[in-house]
Amino acid sequence: MSADMALVQAYLANVQMALQNLDVPHAETLLDSVQKILNPCCESSSYCPPMYISVGIGLDVGLRRKGMPNQDFAFAATGLNIQTQENYGLFVIADGMGGLANGHLASRLGTEDIVNIVLPVIHHKQVNFSDLSRLLVGAVTHANNLIFRRNQEMAALDEMGTTVTAGVVFGPHAFIANVGDSRTYLYRPGVGLRAVTHDHSRVADLVARGDLAPDAIYTHPDRNKIYRSLGAASTVKVDLFYEQLQDGDILMFCSDGVWEMTRDEKIDQILAAPLSADCMAEHLVHLAIQGGGADNIGLVVSQFRINVAGMPTIQIAPVTTSVAAVS
Repeated sequence: MSADMALVQAYLANVQMALQNLDVPHAETLLDSVQKILNPCCESSSYCPPMYISVGIGLDVGLRRKGMPNQDFAFAATGLNIQTQENYGLFVIADGMGGLANGHLASRLGTEDIVNIVLPVIHHKQVNFSDLSRLLVGAVTHANNLIFRRNQEMAALDEMGTTVTAGVVFGPHAFIANVGDSRTYLYRPGVGLRAVTHDHSRVADLVARGDLAPDAIYTHPDRNKIYRSLGAASTVKVDLFYEQLQDGDILMFCSDGVWEMTRDEKIDQILAAPLSADCMAEHLVHLAIQGGGADNIGLVVSQFRINVAGMPTIQIAPVTTSVAAVS
């Protein structure tokens, strides 16, 4: 048995980001996963999949929290499913809460748990498209239970939580789960940028109802108060979204330290530029710092090149946009 290099490289890229973020425990966990990956290599080395995913990751503590742990966690992995040779991607952003140390721990635990549940399935197993939504929501729910149980073992003042926005891509199908005010955006050439997810904050709800001006999500004193997060209760409601990807689409997953500091118009301009995913991520980090850098910064940019003629035609059941996930 030889290691599947695509998956190993994805893990090692995230190890590098963890080390740059001075997070040795997370890097060790990822390296442990690398050591456990033993699978046959693809027999046909000349196989050219009809889809290519390029990824850029950005992490920075921002200006106001220099020298402190980054409470944002980012993960991205792409590869080919062993059974079907279908392209897949898994992308996670988590923004921790509960003080510097606890927020950092919550976002790490949540990210690692989701990755450990979802990634082995989409990499190794015969995947039924209709099961992807349940897989993703189940992983987020499991992460919620993990953090909630950890909170039960801690003093009340030490409780922690995290937002999460996560996406599973399998072929041209993208399922996105969201809890809190981290966001997933879709940029489509010729159409522009739009937010896929909805913030779980009172201010965002008031803006959506027209009771507050749109700019209130950037300026209101209560804009960072959210009513949904992982770890706050034994159950969590997970918003679920589905997107059929097209050639040239870009999914961008980010914490509020990115979207609040940059504004959608600037994000649109960067994602519309003829840049690599790595360069886009780098520019977005710089833009968030230039915008004030008031919070930690975490983002993943995933860019899709799709040969539609090479894609199989697959029908999947409709997906509702909000799922109540109960443990």
